[in-house]
Amino acid sequence: MVTLPHAASPRSDRRRLRTRAALVRAGQALFATRSVDAVSVDDIVVAAEVAKGSFYNHFTDKDALAREVAVTVRAKAEAEVDLANATVVDPAERVARALAVFVRFALADPERSRAMMRLFAGATLPDAPMNRGVRRDIEAGLAAGRFRDLTVETGVVLTMGVVHIAITRVLDEAASEAAPAADPPVLARGLALGLLRGLGLPAPEAKALADRAADNIFTETRP
Repeated sequence: MVTLPHAASPRSDRRRLRTRAALVRAGQALFATRSVDAVSVDDIVVAAEVAKGSFYNHFTDKDALAREVAVTVRAKAEAEVDLANATVVDPAERVARALAVFVRFALADPERSRAMMRLFAGATLPDAPMNRGVRRDIEAGLAAGRFRDLTVETGVVLTMGVVHIAITRVLDEAASEAAPAADPPVLARGLALGLLRGLGLPAPEAKALADRAADNIFTETRP
């Protein structure tokens, strides 16, 4: 008689999902403070409180886990941006609101944000898959004449560069007892103004959009 393999039970599926989630959470916490090279698989399984063999049931190595953490964290941030911009059509307003969302994200989730900054070494590459959304907004802004005097690539690099500066400023202040804390809406407003001016908007319009974006994002209910 041929014995057919049993399908995984709902209980074992749930256990497998819990183990994977625990590994991702542990990786996120470790990669937020240390480089991938400075973290061992032993470190990960101890933090996750799972057996070492379980790690290899889910990931081939720690680099694979790092990629999973990176994708998970960036997807969380992008989901907040997408929600904030769900009904917004103007590319300039979308860019300003996205920047404010990233500031809010760094303030509310410093661990995720630190992991994102460490694990996305190529985050300012214009053609990086993670930058599809901002690239679409830059392309739309140029096509509509909202942005001017720059290429798509320059616009993407400028936008992501300012976003990274914003996140770094928030995280640096959170980690320092001596640094004076900047008001997040003020930080978002000022950086959004500079970004929109760099993308080619006139000063009065850039300021109005930056002010509205910061005010709206920091008064909206966070998902």
